Amino acid sequence: MKKFIIFSILSMLAISSMAQVEVIADGRLQTILEQHITFNEIARSSPGYRIKIGVFTGAGSKQNAFDLRDEIATAFPDLRAYVFFEEPNFTVKCGDYSSKLDAYGLYMHLKVLYPSAAIIRDYINFPVLSQDDLVIPEYYEEESE
Repeated sequence: MKKFIIFSILSMLAISSMAQVEVIADGRLQTILEQHITFNEIARSSPGYRIKIGVFTGAGSKQNAFDLRDEIATAFPDLRAYVFFEEPNFTVKCGDYSSKLDAYGLYMHLKVLYPSAAIIRDYINFPVLSQDDLVIPEYYEEESE
């Protein structure tokens, strides 16, 4: 008898799970969901790690930063290097890694060439999927709070 009751309950659950469920929700929920999807399509970065190579300040710092970026781009053609302006410093960073462990191999190699290199948390670009994704601005200016 117990087996029959358990079988009956399982049968009813299986039949009810096949039925479609209609969700009735406020229209504002759909609007918020659409805005969330649009924002995620626009966002081009996510939290991750980069290797900071150098920080320059003072006279000629911008030129020094771009020279270092070009040096890295020449030595490592597959590595993306960036110059960021965070007042009053120009910072050279490279790589887009989702974990610290991913960045560690290159970090050990760069540490020999640039003793001040360090792995830092940063917002990274998504992986390159096509050549159009490689276009980056000359430098970034972060807004101060």
